[in-house]
Amino acid sequence: MKYQLVVKTTGAIVTVTDSQIFGLNEAKAYYIRMKQLKEKEFDKLYTVEEYKQPKGMASIHPSQRAWRAREIKWWKDESTKLDDF
Repeated sequence: MKYQLVVKTTGAIVTVTDSQIFGLNEAKAYYIRMKQLKEKEFDKLYTVEEYKQPKGMASIHPSQRAWRAREIKWWKDESTKLDDF
């Protein structure tokens, strides 16, 4: 499950956490520790909610992500021959 940290005043998404072991309460506790705030201060500034994919953003299946990561291997495509004169 994915959870997002959202600024209450602007609605801006600060970060998204993707963890199979997190529930909403664990995600909130994680963000509180990350921001190093007390819970009351955190609640005034942020809200934690289930991730909502922005409209117009294409979803990428995990198998496609792995394929794309294998697609470009610049470290193998680069020549090892130096241009020494």
